[in-house]
Amino acid sequence: MQYSPLPGRLLNVVRERHYTHAQIRRVPGKDSMPANPILICAPSDELRGQLEAQFANAGYSTASVATPADAVAALRDAPFDLVVAEGLAVSGSIGRIRTAAAIPTPVLVIAPAGDVEARIAFLEAGADDVITAGFARRELEARVEALLIRAGRISPEAARSSMPAGEIVTFFSPKGGVGTTTLAVNSAILLAGGRGAEAPGARVLLVDLDLQFGQVATHLNLTPRFDLGGLAGDEPALADVELAVSYLTPHPSGVQVLAAPAHPDADFRVSVDQLDRALTLLRPRFDHVIVDCGSRLDPRTLWMLEQADTHIFVIFPELAALRATSLLLGFLAETATLRARTHFVVNHIFPKELLKTRDIENLLRSKPAAEIPYTEVEMIRAVNEGVPVASSRPGSPVALAMQKVAQAIAGIETQAPTKGSGPNRERRGGLLFGRR
Repeated sequence: MQYSPLPGRLLNVVRERHYTHAQIRRVPGKDSMPANPILICAPSDELRGQLEAQFANAGYSTASVATPADAVAALRDAPFDLVVAEGLAVSGSIGRIRTAAAIPTPVLVIAPAGDVEARIAFLEAGADDVITAGFARRELEARVEALLIRAGRISPEAARSSMPAGEIVTFFSPKGGVGTTTLAVNSAILLAGGRGAEAPGARVLLVDLDLQFGQVATHLNLTPRFDLGGLAGDEPALADVELAVSYLTPHPSGVQVLAAPAHPDADFRVSVDQLDRALTLLRPRFDHVIVDCGSRLDPRTLWMLEQADTHIFVIFPELAALRATSLLLGFLAETATLRARTHFVVNHIFPKELLKTRDIENLLRSKPAAEIPYTEVEMIRAVNEGVPVASSRPGSPVALAMQKVAQAIAGIETQAPTKGSGPNRERRGGLLFGRR
């Protein structure tokens, strides 16, 4: 039996199949990452290589075998914290693998996509968890981490300490032209402080995921030299955070922008995996990752909604837009695994009130986090000048309403001071925020 080399030449293959637990756990250059040794069992060379690379990027050490018999022998020779297996027969293999070591080893099985019966059969045969082929990188890492915690191989505190810091906030509307980009841009400015170098505030990354006609750069009067399309096609940059950061365009407010591609045809060259790799690198450097998802629900948008910590759905108060939003929410409930907080924002883009707020609340069964009032020229001027309202007119009704969106993202709200008591407020970027 032979083991495939560990990623990055972590360990030389020991032909006698004799190596120590300490050797397996060494991951050069990633001492702060989880080093739990994982055994990969898969007949496909391509899949083994893919899993080795993904686990190496997450900081796990691995060894690989091609058959269940080899996996049993490996587990008897050296300790592993988890087995990730593909191509198993339901009868017998899982049980033999789990009990090969003195202490039962948890098993994560990769099942064929779309085969519900196979997933059920693997679980009934003793698999600790099942993931379907075609999984996203973060889904795999989340399931592995959950199994390691459940098996007592890592503590929840250690797992949380290795999680990315940046909260992902998506802005989306199923109907275009309702101000999704405007709200994403102004929220980013407010979270970053909104007053340039005077008060930099939080670290904010603003991603334009409207890959065909995104206009985040226009709203900020930026002319990016590099963009998301270029980063997605730069393999070295997807493996090196410093190179990835070079694709960002800074704004005077402190917001860093990952702009949409300059040409619409780049849309077809950005994959979910490339987007995943880019955010995996960049996310730990920021407190908030604001993503303008536009109004098109494609695989990348759906994936981003699944990764988000907070959803901001922008609504135009007319019946067709509300029905589209209702259809969207029903679709997501059936097809996606969402774990984010959800906020609705009503944007009055016409002077006449087409629906009352109570009608919107009844249809969505939720109270909007904010209502953006109609303005005749302020919003258009802000876009044309490339200076968001949150910066140019921070005291205007529109900017004050947008503060509520930023506060919903940050989990804070404005509180009026009570009589006879000092103000329970915190100054951020020139704006007063009251903590919950």
